[in-house]
Amino acid sequence: MLLLPMTISSKETMKMPNKKKADTSWITEDLIDALAWTESKHKNTPEDAYNKISGAAGKYQWTPLFYKEGADIGFGVDSGPFDPYDEKEARKRTKQYLEGMQKYYPDWEPEDVLMAYNWGHSKVRDWKSGKLKLEDYMNENEWQRQKVSEAMNYPKLTIKNLIDQPWQEVVDLNTTGFESTIK
Repeated sequence: MLLLPMTISSKETMKMPNKKKADTSWITEDLIDALAWTESKHKNTPEDAYNKISGAAGKYQWTPLFYKEGADIGFGVDSGPFDPYDEKEARKRTKQYLEGMQKYYPDWEPEDVLMAYNWGHSKVRDWKSGKLKLEDYMNENEWQRQKVSEAMNYPKLTIKNLIDQPWQEVVDLNTTGFESTIK
């Protein structure tokens, strides 16, 4: 990403720092499948893919702030309300979000971007900069302690899912042409 000088006034110019070009090539279709497995085990119905505590819904676990209220998440992600169970739309926004975060934070490793998908980019940014002290944050309440633990393990689990591709092992007998012998 080439940043051009930003004009302050006709006589002054402020140079923006050169940032390395963001590499989004790691955000593949298989990675998005792995993320969906981490989030919901590829379940995508209100009965199976709805978090009663956070309200997150669908295969990619979008929160109500974005799918219901249509808040602008930024990072080049389409805004406006949407159905989190619409797999095509939710997948598109998930990919936009991952790519947008990687472009906005070109120095972040893929693990940082995955952690930010789970925990929020501002939390990860503040933690990486030292502004957010994890020990203090986790000691505030049990939910925050659990959320940090989940966020720290999220990239490793998603990458493991990317390598193992457990969703490939799930066989739907209705689409294979084979009949079940279980009665």
